[in-house]
Amino acid sequence: MAAGTEPLVLAMVICDAVWQDAATGKFFLLGVFSSISAKKFPATHPMLAVWFALTDLRGKTPLKLRLVTVDEDAILCEEAGELADVGDPRVVAEIALHLQGVQFPMPGEYRMQLLGQEGALLAERRIMVLQITGDEHDEPNEDAAR
Repeated sequence: MAAGTEPLVLAMVICDAVWQDAATGKFFLLGVFSSISAKKFPATHPMLAVWFALTDLRGKTPLKLRLVTVDEDAILCEEAGELADVGDPRVVAEIALHLQGVQFPMPGEYRMQLLGQEGALLAERRIMVLQITGDEHDEPNEDAAR
């Protein structure tokens, strides 16, 4: 990829899981959310997925997905990878990453970030983590639930 040329992020969605149909190649996003609730902290969210669509890719493109505190003083998890060669910058590449056992140390605002070459911020989504008080949910002993 040429230096200084970053891909364009068309969409970035946080959800419970992403499934790709083997026959059609289409992606299905299951349980889209922007907030998580927990009874106690630190809270472990069993699994979450991030689906994104990018275009304007040129050659091999390094990408990194990370979850950070709102002020970016702590990285909670990080996934790095590289896209296969994309020959045509007009192609829209769809990618899904699943993260397991994500820990949130306290209630508050967090950011899911997609980074490109040399750590350039390509896209960011907010995740609010809320503390459940009382009997707001009937989900017994589940650390993190929507």
